[in-house]
Amino acid sequence: MDLATLIPPGGLGAVSVGGTLLAVVVYLLNANRVDRREYQDAIDRAEKRADEAEARRAAAEGRMDELQQAVDAERAGRRTAEDRAAAAERELQRHRPAGGGP
Repeated sequence: MDLATLIPPGGLGAVSVGGTLLAVVVYLLNANRVDRREYQDAIDRAEKRADEAEARRAAAEGRMDELQQAVDAERAGRRTAEDRAAAAERELQRHRPAGGGP
């Protein structure tokens, strides 16, 4: 809202002091309302960005957990294979002749 729209056709001389103060107050209230709306819009945009960042963080954390579980499963499989290989080696050692040949 522009202050010029509040001035009567006769100019400020046609407006009393009270009318002028009222026009200024209305103008300031309108400007304040616009500022508050812009501020709230900025807050809403910031909250949306924060929510999106939180969703991305949660997804990345979930993916990281999945990958860690895959690593743990592979390690467990490797340990099992190593245990079986060691058991087979011990079994071979028991059945080898004392002279040690192949």
